[in-house]
Amino acid sequence: MTDQDRFLIAYEARHYEDADWGAKADRWTASFYTEADTTIFGTAVITRVVPGATPNPRSVFDADPGLLDRIPRVIFAEDGELVPGLAKVNPSLLLLLESVHVMDKWRGKGVGMRLAVEALRRLAVPGALAVCYPAPIHDHGPDEPCSYESDDPEIRRPDEEAVAKLQKAWEQHGFTEFDQAVFTMTLA
Repeated sequence: MTDQDRFLIAYEARHYEDADWGAKADRWTASFYTEADTTIFGTAVITRVVPGATPNPRSVFDADPGLLDRIPRVIFAEDGELVPGLAKVNPSLLLLLESVHVMDKWRGKGVGMRLAVEALRRLAVPGALAVCYPAPIHDHGPDEPCSYESDDPEIRRPDEEAVAKLQKAWEQHGFTEFDQAVFTMTLA
């Protein structure tokens, strides 16, 4: 790789429309590209939540989950407070990694994961905690069954294998399993 092929990250933020969340939580998209070719080849979507300042994040994520269907149920109690295991960590900021996607030619090389971790680090403040759920992204409609939830082991096996590989890869970047296959890492 030459200097002209350096990887670059650009950020775009979207704030929740709910008036109570407008100043307290936001969803960021980190776009990945190279200096030589400014075509975006991947993205990471990251939601920032300030514990204690954001009114009941779990109920808001129930209404607008994006791809964060599992993470809010694992890290937030019904009342929106952090579950005891995370509360004792006392994070100043939660960075919820919603998704990482790279174009086919970059898949399997670890580029998207490394850039996503760097994007998380750049958004972090002292005491920040990154949270992710290592699983493949599925392209299916809301009423279509997810192959990972199938009762047929032959349909489910590729997803289970992919999840195991992704979990191992995220562990190599410093993440550890917190609960129910949701992983965390202290960033700063």
